[in-house]
Amino acid sequence: MANPESLTAKQAVLEKTIERCRQRRILIPTFAQQRDPSMVPAQVKNLLPSIGLWDADPLNLFRITWKNDISNGLYNGVNFIELPPALTGVPARIIGLIGKFFPTGAHKVGAAFGCLIPRLVTGEFDPTTQRAVWPSTGNYCRGGAFDCALLACDAIAILPEGMSPERFQWLEEIGTKEVIATPGTESNVKEIYDKCWELRKERGDQIVIFNQFEEFGNSIWHYAVTGPAIEEVFQQVKTPRSRMAGYISATGSAGTIGAGDYLRAQFPLVKVAASEALQCPTLYLNGFGAHRIEVIGD
Repeated sequence: MANPESLTAKQAVLEKTIERCRQRRILIPTFAQQRDPSMVPAQVKNLLPSIGLWDADPLNLFRITWKNDISNGLYNGVNFIELPPALTGVPARIIGLIGKFFPTGAHKVGAAFGCLIPRLVTGEFDPTTQRAVWPSTGNYCRGGAFDCALLACDAIAILPEGMSPERFQWLEEIGTKEVIATPGTESNVKEIYDKCWELRKERGDQIVIFNQFEEFGNSIWHYAVTGPAIEEVFQQVKTPRSRMAGYISATGSAGTIGAGDYLRAQFPLVKVAASEALQCPTLYLNGFGAHRIEVIGD
């Protein structure tokens, strides 16, 4: 049974969050609107063409979707590319979803949104007193920092010092309150979380750590948004003899590959495959090692 005092405290935080959003004219989209932008309010659509895709404007929360059309600043179908058998030598049509038309150029803004928003709308994260910690080897902390900039939340980014200098520069430019570099490169995940535990011990409830490896919202966003996007593309390109044979995703924190759970429900015979860097064969050989394939994690 829920603790009445805890519920009262969360309600108080939620009321502060609502007032903060009202003052800063922040409107938060639903997963349904990100999946199907035809549901986005007309007043938002009227304003979007005048806003840059990467601008730190709250309305860009409505561009956390696979369906951005950069030609007009609004929406169209799912962005994808097809690699035909003539090119690949594989007797199957291979479709790749394109994430570069998300704000920040990566779909991790969606995963971070799926982790942060449930805490905001339930009063479990207080944007007036707490900082959101985004541990990542790159794009997840970028996505979290961007979402925080749009939602008037303070962000802390933690990423390996060996990542590209452009990442660190961009994090500072977007207004990230703290950018912490840890030893190593893409595969040095442990060092990132060592720093998380250190911060938790030092700062207590002044911070909330959004660990993508344990946040259910990570895969839920992909289940609710990415999975249907893949299904929509299949329905668009299929022929009478087509079947959904497989879905392939890099593993990382198991967020994007979570779309496979949605696809299994729609196509029971679909195979879900995980890819990873040969230099860091975590699933394949229970191994580890450094690699420079930024963004795929391990």
